[in-house]
Amino acid sequence: MGYYAIGIGGTGAKCLESLIHLAAAGMMPDKKQELHVLFVDPDKANGSLERAVNTLECYRTFSNDTQLKQPDLLQTEIDSVADPIFSPFDDVDDNKPVLEKYLGHAGLKLADDGAADLFEVLYSKKERITQLDKGFRGHPSIGAAVMAQTVLSGDGPWKNFLAKVAIDPTPKIFLAGSIFGGTGASGFPTIAKLIKIALDGKPINEQIGGALILPYFTFIVPDGKDADGKGTDEKDELKAKAEHFLMNTQAALQFYQNWIMGLKNPVYNAIYLMGDASQVAVKKFALGGGDQKNAQHFVELYAALAAIHFFDNDGTTDGADKTPQCFRLDRSNNPPEWKDMPDGDGGVTIQSKLRQLYYFSIAYLDVYKPLLDRQVSGNDVPWSRDFFEGNKIPLKNARTERSLNNVRDYCEDFLVWFANIQHSKDDDGKFGPIVDFNLTDIVNRISSDNAMRCLEAKGLNRLWRNMCSAKGKGDGTHIGKFLSALYRNCEKIR
Repeated sequence: MGYYAIGIGGTGAKCLESLIHLAAAGMMPDKKQELHVLFVDPDKANGSLERAVNTLECYRTFSNDTQLKQPDLLQTEIDSVADPIFSPFDDVDDNKPVLEKYLGHAGLKLADDGAADLFEVLYSKKERITQLDKGFRGHPSIGAAVMAQTVLSGDGPWKNFLAKVAIDPTPKIFLAGSIFGGTGASGFPTIAKLIKIALDGKPINEQIGGALILPYFTFIVPDGKDADGKGTDEKDELKAKAEHFLMNTQAALQFYQNWIMGLKNPVYNAIYLMGDASQVAVKKFALGGGDQKNAQHFVELYAALAAIHFFDNDGTTDGADKTPQCFRLDRSNNPPEWKDMPDGDGGVTIQSKLRQLYYFSIAYLDVYKPLLDRQVSGNDVPWSRDFFEGNKIPLKNARTERSLNNVRDYCEDFLVWFANIQHSKDDDGKFGPIVDFNLTDIVNRISSDNAMRCLEAKGLNRLWRNMCSAKGKGDGTHIGKFLSALYRNCEKIR
């Protein structure tokens, strides 16, 4: 059995970003099982997607470094192809694809007038000629047509991902995407159905689950400007519109109600629905590309927990009928608190796991890494002498420095994600505290060389004493012994 996660569109990518961090914190049900990830987005330059892929690379670089091996951190092996992004336009020569050209409307008119007329009825002129290089513009009907034609025939990342699923006797596949936009809304039902078709007749017992994200943010596009803020004569340019989110969601939920309950062999075994009524306002809306980089949000953390719940279960009822289940994730407080986390024990597990990783990241970036960078040898710091010189690991060595930087890169990525998760409410609210900090503190800590300030706070002085008395003992190899000791001692900080 393996775990397979597909993030569809910008929201889906952000959900996988949260899942990767939870895997780092040891939240996966079976850490011996590989997690295979794939991002699906026609807009490969999407800023949120780029950030999620960077998180994946930071994780994989750390976990694959043989000098950093230890039994606690980043124990789930995350597998992906060299390019983990599938775009339905990968094989299109034109870098400005439009639906009319992509589906061969001109040839259709010559070959079959009836089919061409139907195409023109189903899609407005604007939908047929709008460039799709930045996504499906909040129109899932466009995305569904493109996805249906490309997913099973797609080469590269998609073909490699599906090949791994096809040789796994019991794959657990989880999809995440928004219900109210274009890419996620079109891909969530279409890709799951196409996976079922591709696996039909194979001797495997797949389970498919998904997080369907309801509206949790909003935005305003200024009048008389396009989505990039530039002047335009077409005020009604084809794009996602926040005022349509709830209407789109209502229609989509009716579709899913009929689709799931009306099928003899349902595509999904479990669907998790989540959103946020007090929607955060995105201060800078972008049509797509690198400017579309919205801050991380606690709803995406919910989606990652839903994936973990699904991987740990099959999402179905007991009995032969295996009726598909729908889960609604709710909270009792506004702003939400850690006890609202759907992890099965009132948030205790996720709070403790993330707290430990938070303290490890702060201690490493603010204290231990700066001291290691400044030393020629470990003679002046007991824990450095024990863990590095005592284990024959040279401090001033290109490989050692590269490995220490790999840890740094992941810790910085995690802290920025974590800070945004805790501040993903509006300006007057924030997530119930797991630790007392704000985003400014995080930035200052990352860039600070003042080790004593960190040592004097939150019991980190006790961590220093414990590290000095560890005598170079830790579970792992090379630098992994040091990381293991530091991480385990961070669990004791309160």
